Amino acid sequence: MKTRALRGLIILLLSVSPMAGQPALSQNLPSALQTPTKVTAPLVDTSHWKTYRNEKHGFEVKYPETWGVHMGSGIGPDIISLNSPLAVGQPNASLTLAIQRGQNPRKLSIEEWFTAQLQATKATPDSSGRVIIGGQPAMFMENTNSFGKNRDTFTLLHETSVLSLSYFRQAQFDQTCAAIVSSFRVVN
Repeated sequence: MKTRALRGLIILLLSVSPMAGQPALSQNLPSALQTPTKVTAPLVDTSHWKTYRNEKHGFEVKYPETWGVHMGSGIGPDIISLNSPLAVGQPNASLTLAIQRGQNPRKLSIEEWFTAQLQATKATPDSSGRVIIGGQPAMFMENTNSFGKNRDTFTLLHETSVLSLSYFRQAQFDQTCAAIVSSFRVVN
């Protein structure tokens, strides 16, 4: 259920076309959010993690060796889900990567695209800002809903496609999910 709701939120945000003539990001975000920060891996040893490599879109991320990778099917964005093992009575985590091809046809910067999406959807995230992942600019936002607090990080792939990395915040998995996001890198 959580995965479907998350996919719906991502698809809703990614499916709205940017509006023409939007103001620059610096006019919409508080000055404290205008300076990007590099997403650094928390104190998590990733040396034995597996690597998910997506040749089609030219990126990779690392994930824990006990987690699984599940590919979505059908039309729409390409969905990849990285999941912790399921155990009865134990919490589990899922980090979803969604690739929306051609979502940025005007080749806006990720900051301009993100601002346009927020304005088009009239969204007001609990928090948002600029970060650097894999050496490139990205935007993040956090929202709280009936499932909890969700963190989404958006970056561009090949100028016109948008990649989102999304997970529900859970204290026992936050460092692991942050380490997965910080391991993102473009490979071609």
